[in-house]
Amino acid sequence: MFRICAICPLFLFSLIIPGVLCAGVTNPDISVIGQLISKYHDDKTALDDHRPTLDLGETELVLDSYLNPYAKGFFVFTVAPEDGLRTEEAYIDVIKGLPDGLALRGGKYRLGFGKLNPVHPHAYPFIDAPRVMASMLPGEDGFNDVGAHASYLLPTFGSWASDISADFIKGASFHPDEPESRAGWISRWGNSLLLNDTVPLDIGVSATQGVNNVQWKAKTGVYGADIKTKISFSSLTSLTLQGEYLYNNSEVVIDTTTGDSSRIRRQGFYAFADLKFWQRCNAGLIYDRYNPIENKSLTNRAVKGFVGFSLLEETTLLRLSYEHFKPENSSAVHTVMFQVLFSMGPHKAHQF
Repeated sequence: MFRICAICPLFLFSLIIPGVLCAGVTNPDISVIGQLISKYHDDKTALDDHRPTLDLGETELVLDSYLNPYAKGFFVFTVAPEDGLRTEEAYIDVIKGLPDGLALRGGKYRLGFGKLNPVHPHAYPFIDAPRVMASMLPGEDGFNDVGAHASYLLPTFGSWASDISADFIKGASFHPDEPESRAGWISRWGNSLLLNDTVPLDIGVSATQGVNNVQWKAKTGVYGADIKTKISFSSLTSLTLQGEYLYNNSEVVIDTTTGDSSRIRRQGFYAFADLKFWQRCNAGLIYDRYNPIENKSLTNRAVKGFVGFSLLEETTLLRLSYEHFKPENSSAVHTVMFQVLFSMGPHKAHQF
């Protein structure tokens, strides 16, 4: 009896020590999101016009987990046939333990300009982003940069919620072709309220500025306003209405030897309606127009219809879209796209 009692503390100690040594080890949630895209268009300037194509789109590997009760880590790695493996996002969120209403973020992430840019494209109700965003916002694949972010929830009353945020960013998205970077900034004021007991309304304004030419310190400023609402007709049917206006004010260097530049001011917007019905289906229409960087006096327009259907659950999503794109002073381009989104893990291809 004495020998058993003497061994028991050693046995318990051997069980406790590994747990102590492993404290703080975090097993992240892991997801993989893949896509298959088929496309057909009649753009005569492209090599594949009037020929259907089938491609494996960008694959996302997502890892995230709480690091402790106060902070959360998030990683997104993408694999594309042309670019290989790259880090799309890698950041830490501090969400607790700070003064009331304050939150912090640091790392590489999709910047909070407007409503669509912070969201990954696979979570859009349509296949790809409106053309106006690629034309107006910095960056080659969304407005994405290394930065430090702080947001604060303002004291309000009733159903109104208001927050302000500011980011100090590396600025590489403003000049992706230059190895040297110049810092930039972004700020946003967002407001959410209820029009009645069931209809929410989100309104926000955003602004950002950065250097588009490091050598001559030419700057780009982008300013925007956005609005979104969702009308529920039943537990399975709802209509989302969303729009965003963007204004781009850029100093463009026209002579790299002397630094001579000209100021180009452009504007554009998008608006879409997305109807979700029968829980697993959606259909909608999106319209956008903008002044292209090549000629600010021209106006390009695009109208796109889209439908989506999920097989049994949100892990597999089928999407079909048709776009009529009309560049000013040029022939219209018609494009049909079909996309299959499939996901494994807690991060789904589409959330209902």
